[in-house]
Amino acid sequence: MANIEKKSVEALKTEILKAREKAKAEGKLADAETPDFVIEVPADRKNGDLATNAAMVCARAFRMSPRSIAQIITENLSLENTYADRYEIAGPGFINFFLSDRYYSDIVMNVTEEGENYGKSDFGKGKRILLEFVSANPTGPMHIGNARGGALGDCLASVLECAGYSVDREFYVNDAGNQIEKFKTSLEARYLQIYDSSVEIPEDAYKGADITAHAEAFNKIYGDKYLKATSEERRQALCDYALPINIANLKADLKKYRVEYDNWFLESSLHNSGAVADIIEKLKASGHTYELDGALWFKTTDFGDDKDRVLLRANGVPTYLVPDIAYHYNKLVTRGYDTAIDIHGTGLDEGVLAKHQGRLDTLHLVGLLGRFFGTLVAHQIARTLDVIGLVRRGVADLLCQILIGLLYRAGHFALLLQICAHLLILFLQRLVLLIELSQLLDVLL
Repeated sequence: MANIEKKSVEALKTEILKAREKAKAEGKLADAETPDFVIEVPADRKNGDLATNAAMVCARAFRMSPRSIAQIITENLSLENTYADRYEIAGPGFINFFLSDRYYSDIVMNVTEEGENYGKSDFGKGKRILLEFVSANPTGPMHIGNARGGALGDCLASVLECAGYSVDREFYVNDAGNQIEKFKTSLEARYLQIYDSSVEIPEDAYKGADITAHAEAFNKIYGDKYLKATSEERRQALCDYALPINIANLKADLKKYRVEYDNWFLESSLHNSGAVADIIEKLKASGHTYELDGALWFKTTDFGDDKDRVLLRANGVPTYLVPDIAYHYNKLVTRGYDTAIDIHGTGLDEGVLAKHQGRLDTLHLVGLLGRFFGTLVAHQIARTLDVIGLVRRGVADLLCQILIGLLYRAGHFALLLQICAHLLILFLQRLVLLIELSQLLDVLL
């Protein structure tokens, strides 16, 4: 990429160094070693497009006032091979430069020549980053709360790619664990209700209309085939039918939202491959586990956690922490990414995130992870964008919280695509009003 901005600074620096050496050769400046100087954009553009402290930093070496040094440098300075067309000495000895029209025309030409590649760099040197975001629960449709993480994650991935990193976008599918058991329970209850309306829905079951729709669709295919089956057979059959549909819908919704992933990583693959059992053995070998009341504990208090964490329950079932550790081990060790980044939603406060990061830092300290990774939360990114002036975080957060507050009402939630469609309608309405206003102004004026 032809970086005109960088070239303009480098050319000026070269000419300043030439002018200083020429002045030394003529005896106008002492033949002394001098510190490096900077050329930067001044805070107030009235002081030029670029400014340098080249004279200021040489005062002690040349035993002269900075302003006198600036005068000597500029007397020997040629701007012919630079983008500047004039300069001025300001204050105690700053040299301010004003860029020519050629500078701006070359930038425009550069933009048109490079097209979509304009602004890209090789800063990342091809380092591999795994960016995980959204990772919505596959037990139901996506809602507007997931949309924010999708936009942030996809935009961050694009920025990193433009900066020269090799980025893979990943969706972690929680197709194992407590939420899947809850999903099975919910489906089973709705399926049984088709044949017996007195069957009650468990208090903690999913109550969305999508669960009922899955049960009815399953019944149309299999009828009462699973009515007399064991509960486990029935639950598994319902899950095997409904879960792939939900995952396919997640992919379709995200694609319509223009977010596509390189990898869809299944949590179940960690269990099936033995990675979960393997990570438990690695943690035992680290010397930071112990047994208590039949359970296996991870002694995370050795590393600053507020309490130790259970790895294996007394019944031998791993806690959620174990596959989470195995997953990040897979990211950074098994697959060898240089950096892994997680983007969490606004539901996690900073205290929870600090503990999450702390536990993964612990894995680094006990030798399981060779490098650190970043944990980002949606509202932290919004705060950062606010600081650098890209968004008004207060307004964005208020709107997001109002929308998220409408999500869960006894199984009713605002679906991602419904919200997107509604926002598009609002946008088009405003656009029509603007066009009509413009036409009215044309008539009046």
